Amino acid sequence: MKSFFKATLIIMFAGICAICPVAVLAGPFEDGVKAYDTGDYEKATALYRQAADAGHAMAQYRLGVLYINGQGVPQSDEKAAALFRKAADQGLGHAQYSLGVLYQRGRGVPKSKQQAAELFRVAADQNIPEAQYALAFLFFYGQGVPQSKEIAIMWLKKAAALGDFSAQAQLKQLGIQ
Repeated sequence: MKSFFKATLIIMFAGICAICPVAVLAGPFEDGVKAYDTGDYEKATALYRQAADAGHAMAQYRLGVLYINGQGVPQSDEKAAALFRKAADQGLGHAQYSLGVLYQRGRGVPKSKQQAAELFRVAADQNIPEAQYALAFLFFYGQGVPQSKEIAIMWLKKAAALGDFSAQAQLKQLGIQ
């Protein structure tokens, strides 16, 4: 599971890099992206920290990912959770999802399926397919939310429509097109 979470964050991180054009980024954050892309995680950490301390939500999120993965910093779920919280409070959907995963698993925060569901819901409403899939899972099994296969399927369909392969496979396994 830990490697799945790490792989999910790496994939999300790469996707965010692809949709966040460097031309619209400024200062330490832009330089942090460049450092990360070249594998200089220590430099990326310092630059992201500078931007994060100035309130840059995406820098807070990316710094949190570095802490989850132990890239350029000692691995720390607690520090990652705090950074994800700062970015989530600013409305960053990927941070809301990532913080939800930490609550779901009790990593760096107290385990709470209810808190995970609340964070997944906010991110899912922003069309974050991973959050929609995670929320569907919670509804399917009644974890942190009332069990509802109908609501679970609704969220699976939304995630699948956004290209989430896990949701597409789950719908196929359930015999739903």
